[in-house]
Amino acid sequence: MIDIGTDLQANRVTIFQNRSIHSVAIALLLGLSGTSSVWAADFDIDLAIYSVNRDLLVIIGDAEDDETVRLYDDDSNVLFDTVTANSDGKWLSRKNNPEAIPCRVRAESKEKSDERGVSNASRFPGGCGIDDGGGNPPPPPTGEVSINSTSQNCGSADISGNNIACNDTNVPEQPIVGNTTGHAIVAINDLGMHCGDLDTRISSILPPFQVLLAQVIQKGEEPKLLGPNQADVFYSAASNPNDPILGDPNVFRGLTANGNVYKTNFWDFPLPSATYDAFYPAFNPFTNDSLMPLAKVFDIIHKVFDIIHDVGLPVPNVENFYFTGALTVAFQNMPGILDPYVANAPQQVHEHLSDKPFFTEFPFGYVANDVNWFEGAGIPFAAYDDAGRENAYPLVRVDARSPGGGNILASVDTVLPISGEASCKNCHADPLDPNFNGSRTNDPTDELESAGLPVVDSNQDPLFKDVDGNDVNTVPVDVAIEWATDINVLRLHDLKHGDKYVNTSCDGVPAGEDCTVSVSVADPCTINAATPNGSDSCLTNQALVQNKPVVCQVCHYTPALDLAQLGPLAGEPGTIPNGRNQAAHSSNSNVMHSHHGQFTSLFPSIDPPVQDGIGGISNQETRLTQLAESCYQCHPGTNVQCLRGAMYDGGMLCNDCHGDMNQVGADFSAGVSPQNAGDFQLGLGNFYEPSSGQPRVPWANEPGCGSCHTGDYNDNLAKEPGVIKNLADSMGNDDNIRLRQAWVVGDAKATPIVPTNTRFAENPIPEFFNGVLNKGAGTIDDPESVSDGAANPKLYRVSTGHGGVFCEGCHGATHAEFDIDAPSLSNDDVAATQLQGHTGTIVECSTCHGNTMDNRDTLDGPHGMHPVGDNTKFADGGHKELAKDNLEACQACHGPGDRESSQATGTVLSVAKTDRDFRGLEHGGQVAKGEPIGCRTCHD
Repeated sequence: MIDIGTDLQANRVTIFQNRSIHSVAIALLLGLSGTSSVWAADFDIDLAIYSVNRDLLVIIGDAEDDETVRLYDDDSNVLFDTVTANSDGKWLSRKNNPEAIPCRVRAESKEKSDERGVSNASRFPGGCGIDDGGGNPPPPPTGEVSINSTSQNCGSADISGNNIACNDTNVPEQPIVGNTTGHAIVAINDLGMHCGDLDTRISSILPPFQVLLAQVIQKGEEPKLLGPNQADVFYSAASNPNDPILGDPNVFRGLTANGNVYKTNFWDFPLPSATYDAFYPAFNPFTNDSLMPLAKVFDIIHKVFDIIHDVGLPVPNVENFYFTGALTVAFQNMPGILDPYVANAPQQVHEHLSDKPFFTEFPFGYVANDVNWFEGAGIPFAAYDDAGRENAYPLVRVDARSPGGGNILASVDTVLPISGEASCKNCHADPLDPNFNGSRTNDPTDELESAGLPVVDSNQDPLFKDVDGNDVNTVPVDVAIEWATDINVLRLHDLKHGDKYVNTSCDGVPAGEDCTVSVSVADPCTINAATPNGSDSCLTNQALVQNKPVVCQVCHYTPALDLAQLGPLAGEPGTIPNGRNQAAHSSNSNVMHSHHGQFTSLFPSIDPPVQDGIGGISNQETRLTQLAESCYQCHPGTNVQCLRGAMYDGGMLCNDCHGDMNQVGADFSAGVSPQNAGDFQLGLGNFYEPSSGQPRVPWANEPGCGSCHTGDYNDNLAKEPGVIKNLADSMGNDDNIRLRQAWVVGDAKATPIVPTNTRFAENPIPEFFNGVLNKGAGTIDDPESVSDGAANPKLYRVSTGHGGVFCEGCHGATHAEFDIDAPSLSNDDVAATQLQGHTGTIVECSTCHGNTMDNRDTLDGPHGMHPVGDNTKFADGGHKELAKDNLEACQACHGPGDRESSQATGTVLSVAKTDRDFRGLEHGGQVAKGEPIGCRTCHD
């Protein structure tokens, strides 16, 4: 028996199977209203929606094969369409420029009937005034402001794929509620940079995909983190009047030749629902009894993508699975989705995680406990804004609201970064392409030409130029260059590796062998001058002939797209792996880094820093050139340059944390091939032990803060052999506490250092979670084995700190740590300035405590901090007794000596984060931002 539960207020359709233990739920977070059963196989309406900017009415449903269906306006009883179901029992009514928009539609056939409200109908001029089940955006706020939006709050194309012209238009922003209402909200993206392809017709590396994390704080002496029954979180487009791109005339790269705005064609050629099918299990993989097919659920998802642009990929909730066995997914939409380029309707963050399971079935996995954050995963930002500007650092306004989406309690503007530069064009574009002169080498295209295979340039893109070379005005030049590059890459891949291809079908699998895991069936691809698009097995053929864009990670595993955390899989479509073939291939990280790392003339290693003794790096210009020629070729481009945080300002570059390309590429899949399928190196020990034989797992084994911030003045690893210590900071202050390299010189694995003093390190992974061994086996009373991950540091992006606030909330996102000194990246500093009044790490206690810390003497702050500021009791003599009774606690950050010592001038751990004025105190003076504070600063 299959039942349907529909919660109109939550705008959520839940499909579940009555079962004593397990259930499957899909949350379709769109305007899917109505109460009819979407599972009924005989006759129903699955979807009824009106798109305002496309002036399109779409109704989809089910009936018997070849059955005739009549559609009526349920209020006026006027027949407006008659359609016939296909051989699968599916029917579709699509009315462009309809004369009237029904508030509710009725489908009839023979003696059968079904009704459904039309989502978004009340937005039609004149309105129908019905409750459409949550499809309507809330009314505009009072006192709204209108400014030129620089964020991606609108769609890209009409239903036919034609791009919509859009110039700088005034888009309303939500009012911002300052940090004074008794609440605060901290919000950040989880990685510091996300990437998405400009063009998805041929192949894709990454979809439009953002992850927004937020915590709502009720201020007080003991602040509280509010959960989903106490607050809601919404996001909408925001802008910064000081955004550097506003004055740059060279950023309008998202405009076509006739001035139309291009966003992305992710939803058009073909649908992402088909392109990304393989990343979703076709059956419920989390039950041990009979598997429940999810085909109907994903069929609905396909229909949604057929109609609605600006809907993000569905993201499974791994916490629900871990604790309940239920498979649930949620969508996140773009602000203003129902009225692009005009509206800025806030969208709700649909998930809240108490604990975050992180690949718990793997030896390296664990549960990141007590994260307590709202998570909006899959927000589909594109690289171009509403005016066609390429802006990698767009802002969103994140609101905490009272339950039910009521009053705004607090707001903050944060960057959701997105780069479209993660392209292969710098080496694989045609060197003779008349629209691109940036190809760094002829080798890839020469290899194609030597084999008699054509090399494609951007002028051959049918959406850029017609056969006579005239502008078609559908895509910008950068999109056409990527389209051509993708074809060149697929042809080269087929040429070099096609003879080793294997398939995921059951053809040729020996009787009795499970075809869902077998990867031994040969399926070679033949490509040559006579067949330049190759045979059916060729990737080029799939993209150009079969119209199936290639997603690299279907074969080359990456945890980044393993949204259900199932690990590398192989199997035919319709099985759990659903067409993936990852068990026969090395990981995406391995093939990209190890292959390209061999071309040292193109991708040089970055030299270690040579310090001049006073904080300068004498070879930094050389290192920056090497960075531009290596990591920045892909991560995520020479223009975006995503490494932009405090560490970059201090001179640290990619290799200083991660090692060189070959070290990064030597991961757990290095020995896997079609002839050595499934031989992933896991469970060989603890990767964080340099002597261990366990290779790294990309996205899971990463350097942490503690790898360089190995302790305080009293206890650190700066004097250990093989480390590169930092001699001075960017202000010229002596350091000799922190390290410049996260791994020991000469370590072949570039193993991240794990400090013994964890003052500044990420949380260690506990051995047990909820009484169970953290990797999922054994209990406290009866452990079956030792957790390989126990005591290792968690990832920075899943770690929490003082009061349970996640580390990124106070310190900024990975690769974009506060503060961002470069003026061209000022959008990143907006959040910190709104929260505490100045840029940099969140250090002002008032951000969360109000003024309750002003009169307290304590070292219970983050990392053992005391209250800071020039109006605190602690500054006004309150530290006297502490310094007398426990001077060592002061020296941990403020350095050697006492008030009588000439040494007591502070350290890099005690620099002022903003200008301070202590002249109102007995011994006070002025301290400039960046100046170390020691006893002698005031007692001189």
